[in-house]
This record gives sequence, C-alpha cells and structure tokens, in this order.
Amino acid sequence: MSRKNVVFQKLVNTLLEHVKNHCKTGDYLPSDVSLATQFNVSRTTVRKAIEHLESLDLVRKMDAQKTLLAMPEAHHFFDVSQHSKPKEKLVEEHFISLIQSGKLKPGDKFSELELARQSDTSTVAVREFLIRFSRFGLIEKNPRSQWKMKNFDEAFVDQLYEVRHLFEMHSLSNFLQLPEDSDYWQELNALFIEHKQLSLKMDTDYEDFPRLDHKFHGLLQKAHPNQFINEFYDIISFVFHYHYQWDRSTERERNALAVQEHINIIGKMLMKDYHGATLALEKHLNTAKQSLKKTAIL
Repeated sequence: MSRKNVVFQKLVNTLLEHVKNHCKTGDYLPSDVSLATQFNVSRTTVRKAIEHLESLDLVRKMDAQKTLLAMPEAHHFFDVSQHSKPKEKLVEEHFISLIQSGKLKPGDKFSELELARQSDTSTVAVREFLIRFSRFGLIEKNPRSQWKMKNFDEAFVDQLYEVRHLFEMHSLSNFLQLPEDSDYWQELNALFIEHKQLSLKMDTDYEDFPRLDHKFHGLLQKAHPNQFINEFYDIISFVFHYHYQWDRSTERERNALAVQEHINIIGKMLMKDYHGATLALEKHLNTAKQSLKKTAIL
C-alpha cells in the first residue's frame, strides 16, 4: 500500500476516534482547515477522509457544514497494524511467507529490488535484513544485488543445535525461578491450554503449530530478555519451522509429535518440576535436531 493510502487510513481512524470521544449524533464537525491543522495533514487528505465517512453514512456534508449522523463502530476502522511494524519485520514476514508457500527453494535466486517491491518496503530495509540472515549461512550474496538460497548439511545442524541447547536451557532455568505471582506463569498456563486444544485438531489444523511454537519458545526468552539470544532465536525459528528443505508430506506427523512434547514440557514447568522439565526440553530439542538432519541428507 502506498504511503498516501496509509496516511489516509490513519486519518480516518483518528477522526473516528475523535468523534467517539468528543462528539454526539447531530453535532457539527470542525472545518477542513481546522481538522488539517489539528491532525497535521493536508486539506486534500481531510476532504477524502470526510468523503469516506459520508460513504459509511456516518457524516452528511452540505456545503461546508458536516453533520454527524451516527456514532462509529469497530468495523468502521481500518486495520493499520501492519503499517506500524518496522520495515525489516515486514520484509522478514514476507520472506518467510515465500518459503512457506514453496516459492523460494534451495538454489533459487532473487533480487533486493524484487523483494522490496513485494513487501512494500525499501531496498535498504531488505538489504539490512538479508545481510543479517546471510551471517548464518542460510543465503548468500551474488553480484548486482542478487541473492541465493543455500542448502545446509549435518555439520550446520549440529552447530545450530549446540547453541540452541545452550540458550534454551538457560532460558528454562531462569523461567523456573520466577516468583509465583509473575504474570509469565499465567501466560504459560494459557499456552498450555492452546496446545491442548490444538492437539485435538491436528488432523486439520497442524499448520498452526509454528505459531504456537514461536509463542512458547519466545515466552521463555521474554521472561529474561537478552538481546543477543532474542536475535539468534529469530534464526532458529526460521530454520526449524520455515526451512525450505522440509518434506511437506511429513509435516502433520512432525507437528503432532512436537505439540505433545510441548505439552509435556509445559506441564512439568507448571508443576515446578525442574528436573522433569529439563529432560522434556532436552528430548524436544533432540527430536528437532534429528528431523532437521533427515532433511539435510535428502
């Protein structure tokens, strides 16, 4: 979406919020000049926003007079959450979606300009994102702003596992030392329920697991933030859940097993069983490593 459309949508939302908080049905809205000054936008953008409110039957305009006909409701607002995300996050989400959909595979080449256009971001944001990922051997830089997806081998998996094991065990140990009244325990219990619910629908909803997996392992990191671990976990998540070498025919079985392993880990954590939780996490990490190794030798 263009920058102009983003400004327009945000202004509409701002106007609707202003109306909800300061107006009642039958009131007259301020002039275009006043609104433009108040919200720091052009009068042209204000006029387009008012026209939009007219199309929703919220406002009636006669000459310069604008009358509020009805109070706005939730469905009248634009969803602009996507536009508030950092550009690099937008690039990452689009890049991962290309891999999930099979549009990027080992050996495929792509350009910075192409990815920038597809993700509606800048080539600068794309380049920064790709450079960060290239440090881990997942992609490589070619001449003329071209990039290439890479295969990886068993040695890569072993090295990645060693670092992941170190970080995850550290985070688990810290989490289990949280005080009883920490809000993170409530988040963990909610995740336990989500996992239980998903486990009953794995035949049809198995593709929902990566989202839950990211929430669970992310929660372990969030309880004791460490910027270096957080950045590395983005790479781990990418490799283990959006890996372009996965055999999709076994995805349901892999995710079903992983859900049960998560349930076992979380259950032990909620019971404050430090030893049991550690062993359960050890088993889960080893399962993920062995699954990756199978794809590395295909």
